Amino acid sequence: MAFMRKTGDTAPQEALIYTYWATILHLLKIGIAWEAINNFTENEINIIIGVQQAIDQKEADDNARQMARSNMKLPGM
Repeated sequence: MAFMRKTGDTAPQEALIYTYWATILHLLKIGIAWEAINNFTENEINIIIGVQQAIDQKEADDNARQMARSNMKLPGM
């Protein structure tokens, strides 16, 4: 698949199909039912993905803060 290799010769139709299925698989992976996905509008999908990304970023920030705190507590550092 040229899209995955980023060769620059990706047909617009291939890029569209790839993006569509990547989005569907992402929604399924976060636990949204297939039936619900089929009823969402494009705007609703964008909101869901945006909120999920915000949650993921907050969790990553919290984990980074926790790691920084635990590194500060290590003796000899």
